[in-house]
Amino acid sequence: MVQKLRISSLIFIHILILLHVYYFGSETIGSIDFQEFFHSFIKLGIINAGALLVIFAFLFTLIFGRFFCGWACHFGAIQELCWYILKKLKISPKTIDSKLVTILPLIILLNFYVIPNIYYAYQNQWTLSMTINEPEIWTFLPGFIIGSLTFFIDGFLIVYFLGKKGFCRFICPWGAFLKIPTSLALFKVRKTGDCTYCHVCTNECPVGIDVSYEINKFDKVVNSNCTSCMNCTSGCPSNALSYQFSNPLKEDYKLNQFLTKKDAYTHSNISKAFKKIRKSDYYLLALTLILGFSIDSLYGMGHFMAYGIGLIISYIILEYSKEYSKAYRSLLIISFVAIFTWHGTVKYSIWNGIRLYNQGDYSLSISNLERVVNLYPKKIGKFHIMLSEMYLDSSKFEDALEHAKIAERINPEHVAPKQLIEIIRSKSN
Repeated sequence: MVQKLRISSLIFIHILILLHVYYFGSETIGSIDFQEFFHSFIKLGIINAGALLVIFAFLFTLIFGRFFCGWACHFGAIQELCWYILKKLKISPKTIDSKLVTILPLIILLNFYVIPNIYYAYQNQWTLSMTINEPEIWTFLPGFIIGSLTFFIDGFLIVYFLGKKGFCRFICPWGAFLKIPTSLALFKVRKTGDCTYCHVCTNECPVGIDVSYEINKFDKVVNSNCTSCMNCTSGCPSNALSYQFSNPLKEDYKLNQFLTKKDAYTHSNISKAFKKIRKSDYYLLALTLILGFSIDSLYGMGHFMAYGIGLIISYIILEYSKEYSKAYRSLLIISFVAIFTWHGTVKYSIWNGIRLYNQGDYSLSISNLERVVNLYPKKIGKFHIMLSEMYLDSSKFEDALEHAKIAERINPEHVAPKQLIEIIRSKSN
């Protein structure tokens, strides 16, 4: 009954999302996105629908745990659906046990959402205001192609390679944001009966927590990835688990509850369903950060997609490919290194070219941006406009005209390339 109610809640949330996007629009309520709390409230002091959502989710989590993640998150629902489909196809990926489930989401949260927005607020005037119908719904969302790829990569591929709710565990910064209130939550899954060590609770957990280990060691689930879905309580054949309130003043908090649990996932009933990679954790983290950074923002992809790809490829290189021959593994590694080195070069050249352009160092900026337009498969008119302006400043009219015409072909509706062409022709005559 509880799970039917939870599934109904997730379906209802998706209906509300569709109504918001395609029927109501942004006239009354704008973008309802976790990013709004950081990009609007922390950065600018604007309280909007997204900021209110995060504030409500944080306070709600202090009481009920990550209830939002288990009962209202559309992306979590998609990952559960992907796991269900894989099971129906007789595919049973092992769920990865790694310290990165704590480290990587926290790095993404701090690096992209907390630190830059706090720094901006510190450097600029911060004024509290309220605007519920801004920004527009699609402001922080990718287009159809990138959005579909993000759902496929972070919703399906990451589950296939890393197991249950791979994105929620390894990437999601909102989950990292809710970890502290989850640890302090008043309601938790608690041991209230005699456990038979059947490990049904662990097998039923959609987030890959070793529930049996935790309730027998701590008398409750202490893992901050717990989404209060209550799969474990409703599935326990001996009724040994309950979702219960506890007075916080009487709650038992110990440091070892929050540290790495090396002896989890080792019981014979579940060991085949999980894979420990803790010895490779820091190599996996370093490689994921390098690969994710090298493609982040290219082709219009966001942080989630970039670091999802980075994590999957890192796992394939370091762990998954061990099952193949040395020759095949070497070929795989060489191919990935070549692809990401290519895009890393493009990413660096874009950053350095724009930086030098803004500093007025046109000579070095030209060499960087010429590298970009030659290597980057996606054609961007902005770079050709910048190159045209710099060549014009250097009185290299032919080069300036060539890039201005390319910019016009890329964006025929834009006025800037046409005006630039007229200026170049008037000056070259």
